[in-house]
Order: sequence, then structure tokens, then C-alpha cells
Amino acid sequence: MRDFCFEVAIIGGGPAGTATGIALKNMGIDSVFIVEAGSYSKPKIGESIPPNTQTLLQRLKIFDAFSLQHHEPCLGSYSCWGSTQLGFNDNLFNPYGAGWHLDRSQFDLFMARQFKALSGVLVDNTRFDNLSVMKNDLYPIKLSFENHPDVCCRFVVDATGQSAKVARKFGATVNMQDLMVSFAAYFDCQDTRLNENKLTLLEAVEHGWWYCASLPNNLQVVSLTTDIALAKKLRLKQPENWYSLLKNSIHINSRIEGTVSPNRLNNWKTPSSLLSPPAGNGWLAVGDAAACYDPISSQGIYKALANGLQAAKAIVQWLDGDPEGLTEYRNKVVKDFVNYLEQRDYFYGQEQRWQEAEFWAKRRAYLAGLKYG
Repeated sequence: MRDFCFEVAIIGGGPAGTATGIALKNMGIDSVFIVEAGSYSKPKIGESIPPNTQTLLQRLKIFDAFSLQHHEPCLGSYSCWGSTQLGFNDNLFNPYGAGWHLDRSQFDLFMARQFKALSGVLVDNTRFDNLSVMKNDLYPIKLSFENHPDVCCRFVVDATGQSAKVARKFGATVNMQDLMVSFAAYFDCQDTRLNENKLTLLEAVEHGWWYCASLPNNLQVVSLTTDIALAKKLRLKQPENWYSLLKNSIHINSRIEGTVSPNRLNNWKTPSSLLSPPAGNGWLAVGDAAACYDPISSQGIYKALANGLQAAKAIVQWLDGDPEGLTEYRNKVVKDFVNYLEQRDYFYGQEQRWQEAEFWAKRRAYLAGLKYG
């Protein structure tokens, strides 16, 4: 095999990319390359994963190693949604037990190390630049990077997240269904008793909804998700405006009482979008590159791992000369997205307290005009 030539190259080393790489290695594809634009030391907002994520980690053959990581248990959730009363959904009788509040940076690094433990090649701090397709070549896809030699491969996976940088080079487009934004901060629970609540908390408010969860190292993450246009009107990038809304919440504000307030906010776009198509001859997209889900679904990491397993199966079939796996993968991504929209919109439809508020009026207007399938 020529230097820097691989059966499969994966652009993006987050959970979707590394899950795809791990699954491919487990299925006997020896030559797999992953490139990650950033490093695994940068802090990331924590995320909760449901108990049945255990089945995906087992299929990836990494659950035992994951169990040794120090993530906080997630015993369920409670929410103030549709009324002022709290509703509870705990994992007491879940056959898989508790879920987890992830330390995202630690989890992403864990996934990268599991891939490398299988003799996978992974480089970080390397940005994808461009690609070209060379006909009649054993490794027809040529990938170029800003600070790494060119790489050739038979198949390329787009795991670049919302940007879908690789898929766009093949002519794919991102169909945006809704665009929101989340603003989050970490609160330090110097008194460990303040971090004993292992339930995720959701609270609907006039301008969107709040989320709070415990994280390792005695931290609580608190985020507000709202419409992107409304966020600009409320000037939420200014911390004092975010804190003002936080103080008006009922349950979220009381949960962080006594914690140490952070000095900065993090923000990121949280769209609902679908890549069209999510796969083609010699390529496919996974994770947020294939489809972005509203964080209300709590499916980000679960979807990334599931995509990785599904993608690996389709890729192995394609490498063996059977393109049908890519068709099945495309159909599965679209079907899952339609199901997600139905579930998401049912959930938003349960909140009727702020009929005239801009955030909820936009959600209702969207629901009224939406057709599935």
C-alpha cells in the first residue's frame, strides 16, 4: 500500500467519526485513517446519554472500558413543561439501569484512544481543505489538508458536524428545518452536596427552555436554548442578559443556588437539518454532518454511535462491491429524521402557556405548516 493511502478516510474525530472507525476496525477493515481538526483537550459542554446507549457501546466492544471512566450517573430527568408542576421520569425500573452525564472532552478522547488501540491511524490539529476524484485509480479520492500531506482513499466519511464540509464537495446540500441557539455556562459546586442531584432538569420559559445537569468534577452545566433571531434581540451574548433570564426561572435558578458563577458563556447553533443526500458513491456522512437534531431530543451522542455502526456496515458492503448498503443507509438516515421531527414537534406542542411569545409562536407556526415524509 502506498504511503498515506487508506481504504477509508474519516474527516472528523468526534464520537460519530471514531465510532465509525472503531466499527470498521472490528469488521476487519485494517486501513482506516481519521483526521480531527482540533485537539482533545478543549473543554466541551457536557451531555447526557440514555441507559440504552450501553447496547451501542457493547456492539462497538468498548463498554467495559467505558465503564472504567469517571462519568456521572444520570438517574433520569424531571421537567417543568406544559405546567408549573414538575414531572418525573426516572430510570429506577429501566432494564439498563442509569444513564450517564458525560464529561464530553474525556469521552471524545476515550473514543479516539479506543480507535488507536485497534491500530487505527488518527491525527489531530489538522484541518481538511479540499478533495478531488481521480478516475481509474485504486485510491480515487484525494484529500488535501492545511498542515498534513495529501491522503488518498477508496471511501471517505464526512464526520465534520453541522458544516458537512466533505459532503458539500460532492454536491450535497443541507436542508434547514429550524435554527436555534444554545447559551451555556458551568457552575462550580464547591460544596459537593450541591451536586448530589443526578437528574437532568428541563424548564420551559417564555423565551425557550433551560437545561441543567450534573457533571464530573463537581460542576453543573446550565444552558438556555432559544430561537436564533430572538437571541439577537435579547442580546444573550452579553452574560448579564443571560443571567437576568436565569434569575427569572423557577427551578433552574434554585438548583444552582450556592454555586460559584462562571465568568463566561459558551454558545453554539442547534439546528434541525438534514443532508441531501446523506450518502453517495464513495462517501457518506455521519452524526451531525448527516442530520442535526434539536438538543431537546437528547439524542446527539446516541445518534452518533448508532450512525457509526450503521455506516460501517454500509461501507464494508460498498468496499466488497455491493452498493445496496449505501441505499439502505440513506433511507435509514431520512426515516430517523422524520421520526425525530414528529417526536420533537409533539413535545413542543405540549407547551401552551405562552401563546403570544415569539419563541413559542414560531414553533406553532412551524408545526402548522410542516408535512412529514
